[in-house]
Amino acid sequence: MNKQGGLFTPEWVVVPTIIGSGYEGDVARLAIEDGIAKRAARKNMQIHSAVVLKIDGQFAGFMTFQRNHEVKEFCLLQSVIKPDWYTPELYREMVERVVVENHDGYPAVITTDPKSKFETPKLFEDIGFQTYLKMSGFHYMVMGDLADVRMKLLAHMTMTNVWSTVKGDWLRVKREWNARINAAGAEAGVDNPIYATRGGCWQGVNGFANVVNAKRTIGKDGEIITTTKGHNGNASVLDPVACEVIARFFMPATGGRIYNPFGGGVQMGYIAGACGYGYVASEIRQNQTDANNLICKEFDDVRWVQADSSEYHPDGEFDMVFACPPYYKVEKYLDYDGKPPEGEINNLPEYDTFRETLFRGYRAALSHLKENRFFVIMVGDSRGKDGGYHCTEAETELFMREEGLRVYNRIVYVESAFTRLAHAKRTLNTRKFPKCEQKIIVAYKGDTSNIKEYFAPLGRL
Repeated sequence: MNKQGGLFTPEWVVVPTIIGSGYEGDVARLAIEDGIAKRAARKNMQIHSAVVLKIDGQFAGFMTFQRNHEVKEFCLLQSVIKPDWYTPELYREMVERVVVENHDGYPAVITTDPKSKFETPKLFEDIGFQTYLKMSGFHYMVMGDLADVRMKLLAHMTMTNVWSTVKGDWLRVKREWNARINAAGAEAGVDNPIYATRGGCWQGVNGFANVVNAKRTIGKDGEIITTTKGHNGNASVLDPVACEVIARFFMPATGGRIYNPFGGGVQMGYIAGACGYGYVASEIRQNQTDANNLICKEFDDVRWVQADSSEYHPDGEFDMVFACPPYYKVEKYLDYDGKPPEGEINNLPEYDTFRETLFRGYRAALSHLKENRFFVIMVGDSRGKDGGYHCTEAETELFMREEGLRVYNRIVYVESAFTRLAHAKRTLNTRKFPKCEQKIIVAYKGDTSNIKEYFAPLGRL
């Protein structure tokens, strides 16, 4: 019954598009009156399907929806019931009528608002939806597997070319990945898997070697013993969330393998394997190669090869090249014997030699990259003895252009500024502002007009 107590029987009409259904004006007027659903008044939104509610033969409400066969998703869009007829039970019935229209069994998605009279998270949870992201007061929800909306989650977490790594969802996903890597390392018998082989890698007073852990213990005779060691939490290890975003966004729909010259730590390889990709990395240090292969032993097609990356040529072709090479003279990378191996580029005496060695490795990698694929470098500048930047970021872009690539994205990866604040108290006296960002330079090999052909659309965000 309605609010006045009269009995009624709702009638539900399914229309393939609002345009041409005869309900265009009714939907537009009610959408504008409601305000929240006003987008449903637009012609470009009335191309979608709808369930129309009629009571006593009169138009009383609607809910629009979209079957997106290209992306394979079912989107619930705008909805309103006239105030005189609205009840929570009637609205729920309308949602259920829409969900029944998902004949293909696609993941069903909707954005809900806790402040809305209609589309509340609680109602959709009761129907079987779950929230995969909370952002700007809205709940992004899915009826289906959370894996089905992983790309949407990552897209919302990044969205622009400035990636903030200190937001809640970024940190949550990072903790999840780190837990998986730590568990895999523990099972393989690798100490401190996230920072494997990287203890004490920050060097000198210009880095963060002055940040230490102090541990006080009581000796057998009662004396207090204080020991310190380098805080390897400051080691430059790859952010696994950045790795996942890069892997999922810049691999084609039919993508198979990633190649990483100057392979370094385990993160990109582990994420690639977990996402179902093959992965080959060349790494000059035997200890890092061994540790990474142990951590990733659950993946049949993920491996590190001990080799000089500036000369190494992997077998076959790849669907993406990714590298996060050393930043010149910021860290030291040591092998089993406690020394940098011969040819380790961060140990080269001159920056120009470092740059040419690095670019030689990039050229070798590019020769194994398929056409219409992405070449992604995560890079940061370091300073020379005179305090000026080496300009590695700019030189990397120029290298890409000279090699015939299109520089397609410049992404700013923003880190926590906390550890830089103490640094600034010293460096600002000489007018140096500490860096709290890195760059992810994304280049394309091929014709950029083909990107839509090779890379899958994301669907509705």
